[in-house]
Amino acid sequence: MVRLGHMQCLVEDSESDQSNDHSITFLYTLGPGTCPKSFGINVARLASLPTEVLDNAKRVSQEFEEEMADSHTKDVKSNKDQILAAIHSGAWEELHRLWTELKTSPVL
Repeated sequence: MVRLGHMQCLVEDSESDQSNDHSITFLYTLGPGTCPKSFGINVARLASLPTEVLDNAKRVSQEFEEEMADSHTKDVKSNKDQILAAIHSGAWEELHRLWTELKTSPVL
């Protein structure tokens, strides 16, 4: 049997609200399910990578997260529009196909 798991940790936000820096302590225990957030940059900081590398990684990560959020919003709107069009036109087989596809698609 294969299951998703993640290393559990304690995360404390830095005092600055402007910073995405966190103090992270790994607990050496495997938790169930996916990790709610990536802490790769925190791990890189623990590994003493140069500040320039960490800053660049934060920038790229933030840009990627924004792009994915925009993409997800567009996908949801597109799905909703297709479903509404199928309902209004009485295309019940198409509606069933869209609904099934939506239920089985991975959640971001």
